Amino acid sequence: MRIGFISDLHVDNFTYEVQDYLDTMSEIIKKNTIETLVIGGDITNSYKTTTDFVEKLQSQTNIQVYFIPGNHDLWDRASDKADINTMNIYKQYKEHPQCLIESPIMLNNNVGLVGHTAWYNYVKYNKEKFSLDKIKKGRYKGVTWQDKKYIQWPKEDPEMSKYFAEIIEKDIQKLQAESYILVTHMITIPEFTMPLPHRVFDFFNAYIATDDLLSLYEKYPIEKSIMGHVHFRGEVEREGTLYITNSLGYVKEWRSKDMRKEIQNALYIYDIK
Repeated sequence: MRIGFISDLHVDNFTYEVQDYLDTMSEIIKKNTIETLVIGGDITNSYKTTTDFVEKLQSQTNIQVYFIPGNHDLWDRASDKADINTMNIYKQYKEHPQCLIESPIMLNNNVGLVGHTAWYNYVKYNKEKFSLDKIKKGRYKGVTWQDKKYIQWPKEDPEMSKYFAEIIEKDIQKLQAESYILVTHMITIPEFTMPLPHRVFDFFNAYIATDDLLSLYEKYPIEKSIMGHVHFRGEVEREGTLYITNSLGYVKEWRSKDMRKEIQNALYIYDIK
């Protein structure tokens, strides 16, 4: 089986039409003979447009398309903050037939695929410069971390991180596979956060990563851990696990204006035997 992974498409960016992404990705999937595609979150800025996109992509390509929501996919811009219930959105994703949240699958007789948004727990930021109360508010130099406006969890971010880490472990245990591919939106190792000191990420690194999944790499044979969120691409191999981040990112962050080239470069392809 040839499986492709990509993250952070942000198809509702107003530079290109959504159909441009559908057509280009369909072309690249066919060219690379991808049989299964997994999208690691931040597809759009709302539930309806995200699910509409993955359904159309699966129909247009005639392959299996799985996804997990990123933080952007969980946003509720239409509601006042007091009325936002992000857990309701989460539950809708969980029930979607293409979503991997709490629905791990076996890719073959040996390899299991587990996917979840995960969540950040403020593991890395300049703790000498900023108080925890400042981080919780999410506002720095006149800029507000948008999750603070459009997401309303029932618990604080670090508690949600622990809660989701427990769910991920249960999903791993459900499969009892010989090895696993773990797909998260949030970063799970510090190597993929921005190096400090940094004039912006001294603060905003707090919303990038979690360390609540580190014990899972010790306990279970996770051969690949694929993540997005940071909008750059890289690989780190450590103690039998290959950690990969492969975001497409915003158009303004692309190295060229060639959509095909950028999507192809962000696509990680793995042949599972």
